[in-house]
Amino acid sequence: MDEIFFIFSSVYFLLIFFFFIGLLKSNKKRNPNQNKISVIVAARNEEQNLSTLLEILLNQTYPSELYEVVIADDRSKDGTSRIVQQFQKNHSNLKLVKIKQENPDLVGKKGALTAAIKVSQNEILAFTDADCIPTKYWLEEINSHFTEKTDFLAGYSFIKLNNKFFELMKNLERAALFAVIGGGFGWNWGLTCGASNIAYRRKTYDAVNGFDGIGHIRSGDDDLMLQKLSKIIRKMRFMFSRKSFIITSGTKSAGEQIHQETRRASKWKYYPVSIKLLTLFVFLYYLIFITACVTVLRQAISWNSFLVILILKLLPEFLLLLTFLIKIKKLKLMSVFPIAELIYIPYFIFFGLKGTFGKYTWKE
Repeated sequence: MDEIFFIFSSVYFLLIFFFFIGLLKSNKKRNPNQNKISVIVAARNEEQNLSTLLEILLNQTYPSELYEVVIADDRSKDGTSRIVQQFQKNHSNLKLVKIKQENPDLVGKKGALTAAIKVSQNEILAFTDADCIPTKYWLEEINSHFTEKTDFLAGYSFIKLNNKFFELMKNLERAALFAVIGGGFGWNWGLTCGASNIAYRRKTYDAVNGFDGIGHIRSGDDDLMLQKLSKIIRKMRFMFSRKSFIITSGTKSAGEQIHQETRRASKWKYYPVSIKLLTLFVFLYYLIFITACVTVLRQAISWNSFLVILILKLLPEFLLLLTFLIKIKKLKLMSVFPIAELIYIPYFIFFGLKGTFGKYTWKE
């Protein structure tokens, strides 16, 4: 039993250290030229959020003649279209697309995104969600990261909650995910990403025929699209600058949060074999680590052996998180690191199982 614990712990150590090195490899090169950018947003019943988003998007520090904003009203039953039309009176670079009914071959947001991309005109496609708030420098940062060989960008998003403790906990969990994303990008390996802060080239989108092949899946317009694009991406980069951050809505109910986490985990069965094996290993390792915790309490292994196992887990996780949080200047999130370590394993296992075998609901 001791050998199994040590083998799995050692492999896990090397895996997390791999992403740590990837963070250190991150390229800081900036693009001196100005690209033309199309901002793509799918909005469904977002009249409460859309005005705030449009105020920011239409008043970026980036020259207005170099970008456009395309909003796809995805079968909204509220005043989403009306709000866009009001803004169009003063902003010629704002476009509206209305989706009347869902295309069975492009479900979820994919039909709306496809329609918006079709009417957009620029080479760089930048994506965010209707309930998000970027900084006024967002497009400036996206442009500066799109060097000649860069085909895909992802950036950090921070969730705002009313309870500060839960805000710290949730954002540390998100930071861990973004650290893995950024570390993978350092090796040019796209494991996953979030829809609220990504950008890629139109030519890569066209080269893989858009969402063809994944259009029938309710979610996955972000991570599954990245994995589809990965076959032809020359260079992917992560934006660590605070000017590139997105603030995302934290007003969801507990039930909505559970459905969202379940939906994210449900995409596992569509992932490439390499990522399936990686996440399966982590799942098994967490089960083995829990077993080690029980075993040491029953005195079946020594505390010295368990201490080695614990160090092999905590040290690379600490280094990875610390490095990422220093890069994004959010070091205060480390204050809840010990508590998060206790909670995250059962959290990961629960949603891993629920996402694979359970059901979830999509936004109405």
